Amino acid sequence: MFRIITILCALTLMWSCQTTDDFSIIPSIKYVSVTKSSLVQGDLNQDSLWLTFSFQDGDGDLAYSANGSEKDIFLYDKRLGLLLDSYKIPELSNTNGNSLEGSMQILIYTTCCLFKDNIPPCSAPPQYPTDTLLFELYIKDRAGHESNRITSQAIVLYCN
Repeated sequence: MFRIITILCALTLMWSCQTTDDFSIIPSIKYVSVTKSSLVQGDLNQDSLWLTFSFQDGDGDLAYSANGSEKDIFLYDKRLGLLLDSYKIPELSNTNGNSLEGSMQILIYTTCCLFKDNIPPCSAPPQYPTDTLLFELYIKDRAGHESNRITSQAIVLYCN
């Protein structure tokens, strides 16, 4: 009798812990964090931060072949709405159509401050010591489905 109760309890526990992945086949992402709240402007790789986001994909078709040139992470500078950079998700193991979820980090290098009054970008005018930068990001799966767009917290860009 003790064995039967133990087995029933174990089966009930296993059944209650099972999850069903009701994720959409369109990837979904959520902003998690950045490692720094400020950057020093520059036109080369003088400063950087890591942006972390989580993802879910119902059919697991993220990431192109490592041999391909297709990019699937797109990062925008919200000040102008222009594409700042694009990245390639590392090739993932085959999910056989099963859902996929996890988190990713991308390394983002600094950019230039932008100014009013026709002041050239990347200069250091004393009247504009800082700029504010927001990053917008989305991913795309192999079927061409674009995820929702996320926006980072505000990043202070020091113009000196």
